[in-house]
Amino acid sequence: MPRPLPKYRQVADALAAEISAGRLRSGDQVPSERAIADAMRVSRMTARQALRHLAERGIVRPQAGQGTFVGRLPIRQDLSVLTSFTEEMARRGRQARSLVVEAGRWRAEPDVARALGLRAGGEVWRIKRVRLMDDEPVAIETTAVVATLTPGLLEKGNWERASLYERLREDYGIRPASADQTLAAALADPSVAAPLGIAPGAAVLRLVRVTRDEEGRAFEHVRSVYRGDLFLMRVRLSLGEADT
Repeated sequence: MPRPLPKYRQVADALAAEISAGRLRSGDQVPSERAIADAMRVSRMTARQALRHLAERGIVRPQAGQGTFVGRLPIRQDLSVLTSFTEEMARRGRQARSLVVEAGRWRAEPDVARALGLRAGGEVWRIKRVRLMDDEPVAIETTAVVATLTPGLLEKGNWERASLYERLREDYGIRPASADQTLAAALADPSVAAPLGIAPGAAVLRLVRVTRDEEGRAFEHVRSVYRGDLFLMRVRLSLGEADT
């Protein structure tokens, strides 16, 4: 039988569960060593070890003379599920908002036109937004949507808060069904670092996605840059037939 976890690990895991459940949020002060020891009926030394363990994992951060506070936990985004940024943040209990950098009708760039199956010079609605989570900038997203499929799209919502996928479903009957997505690690150049409030050279994640509807038509091309310190991308894999 597996050996039971040390007492400090049990206490640390219990505190981590409170944080994961949202009962302690980022920036909240964690109970003191004495309070933890009293509540969980352990010694203060055990409580201290538990807090040290959580600090080493980046879950909490001690501040001299002030106490220990919940750190900024990364958002775990499942790349196996197709949702918009707004829908994903709502699902996680976060508030989503956007700063619209540009919005208009454009001739698609050659690589975007190819990805969307458009002829050279085909037109798209392009919306570039800085995405905010709980009013903190976390991503820059440039979306191109085939204009002929979505007449008048830009008039359909307030793009600081509107969900593109919701508008597509309700106003045009377009339902995102599948997507091809690539993910690459990169370093933020100044044009990215400034709007995201990070230092040039900080780690970022670059995503490119082409989204198709239920009929297999490509209707959306997205380029996104996510802050590397706030997002953890997850993909679920299964064993291929050749490996069974």
